[in-house]
Amino acid sequence: MKSLKSLWQRADRRLWVLSILIGFVVTWLVNIVPFINKVERFAVFYLLLYGAFAIWTGFTLQNRRWCWQAFVFPVSFLLAAHLFGPKYSLYFAPAYLAVAYLAWSMVRANRNK
Repeated sequence: MKSLKSLWQRADRRLWVLSILIGFVVTWLVNIVPFINKVERFAVFYLLLYGAFAIWTGFTLQNRRWCWQAFVFPVSFLLAAHLFGPKYSLYFAPAYLAVAYLAWSMVRANRNK
């Protein structure tokens, strides 16, 4: 119990809030709003916005030794995509996790040189 409390104290709350807002709430809105068509949803939101957010997540976690907080955005996106989105959107969650991890590891590798 004590280790979970210390883990939560070291967690980046801004990252958690933004990850849940963008991962769940924006995904829900994008899939519910009728004036956003499938092409806009795929190109603008799934590729550009969420991809850029995954990269930002990796850069934000650059000072952390472990990047376990990178799971928050893909998990919240996966939950919203499963509940509200098309079936093909489920495959984006592991891609966002991979992009966040790649950004985190590249920044840490450059910093350690």
